[in-house]
Amino acid sequence: MLSTDDHAPLYDSEVARWVPLGIAGGFVAVEQNRLTRLLTSPNKRVRAVLGDFDPDGEALVISTPYVHTAEFAGRPVLNHRRPEWVELENKTTIDALWDELSAPRAPAEVMGLDFGALLAATARLDRGAGVVWSGDGPAINGGANFVRRVRTSQEAREAFGVLEPKCEFVRVMPFLEGIPVSVHGIVFPDGTAVLRPIEMVVPRRQGQARFLYAGCASHYDPPTRIREEMRNLARRVGERLRETVDYRGTFTLDGIATADGFLPTEINTRYGGAMVCFEDAVPQLPLALVQVALVAGHDLGVSSIEFEELLVSSADAYRQSSVNANVRAVNPTEVVERPVVFTEWSCRFAHPDEAPHGTLRLKPSPLGAKLELDFVADQLVPGRPVAALTVAAFALADQEWGTSLGPLEPAVAVDDDVAPALEPTAVTA
Repeated sequence: MLSTDDHAPLYDSEVARWVPLGIAGGFVAVEQNRLTRLLTSPNKRVRAVLGDFDPDGEALVISTPYVHTAEFAGRPVLNHRRPEWVELENKTTIDALWDELSAPRAPAEVMGLDFGALLAATARLDRGAGVVWSGDGPAINGGANFVRRVRTSQEAREAFGVLEPKCEFVRVMPFLEGIPVSVHGIVFPDGTAVLRPIEMVVPRRQGQARFLYAGCASHYDPPTRIREEMRNLARRVGERLRETVDYRGTFTLDGIATADGFLPTEINTRYGGAMVCFEDAVPQLPLALVQVALVAGHDLGVSSIEFEELLVSSADAYRQSSVNANVRAVNPTEVVERPVVFTEWSCRFAHPDEAPHGTLRLKPSPLGAKLELDFVADQLVPGRPVAALTVAAFALADQEWGTSLGPLEPAVAVDDDVAPALEPTAVTA
């Protein structure tokens, strides 16, 4: 096992060897770029380890979901992503897919890095809450790295300063009020299994263009009509991906649950981080290996419908989350954690005799620290998003632990009684 993590989990040393690569970077994109370079050009140490473990070069390689390298020192990477799959993650071109499928979407304009043109598009598309600039960026990116909300000229300059060195094109679209959500599809040979919606926990930073990507949770239940819109579109996307690029395995369909219904913003053609919510719901099923097998073309011996029914029913019954944020302001040397209680939208440390609603944890990280928030599912209001709870807990961490995440605002859930009123859409390039 070659690992980007310098700390080995429990394993049987009689049958496995753990080799830390020393390339941990805190950010997923940093680690994955370093891993890609190593897979492409392994150093002497790694070649020696490989030669000792697999002298005849017969081993099969299982890598991370991001890797698009087809082989590692002559050994096939079973789950590598094809170039045509990776290209589908480009936010500046994905609107063409929604149009092919006649899927409702927000209006958008795509253009190069011309500051004046971007400002003009911003003025045209702003509905009163600002716009979102999304850059095409590198092949490996995530966590809203190249996504900025623009409401003022200062935010526009800040966003342009981030996007201009890294991107060739930018998509401008209205800021959409609602809960960021994602739905996973899993493309099988016989069809597409579609899972339940997942809340993407993405607080807004007050007075800044940046968002804070803080993980995911399955506690939120969108209105039934939006859940069905999401799942229906995901099934159509999965079928189109199989027809056009011979896609296999997991993808994510991301968007916003708005008063106008579900409006898609992007897809990620890989095993998404939010799959942790399903891994915990069916711990007896190694979903990450299911992904490897599908991408490699193996028959799982189960239909897409059977697989879908198992995962959806299990995840609807067992709610989970993975909420966290990178912190640069502090450098703890040990893990600190405290149980917390929520009172409506405020958060405090729990008293010794109280049943906690969650646990707030600060632990060391290559970037400085990582702040984690675990929820006790049966203590939460069923079906409610956790965005506001996350904002309250992170404010407590700022106050008590000096994490300096700053003032945050939660996404606002759509009212289930609001009727959809979709507008015609257009894209210019």
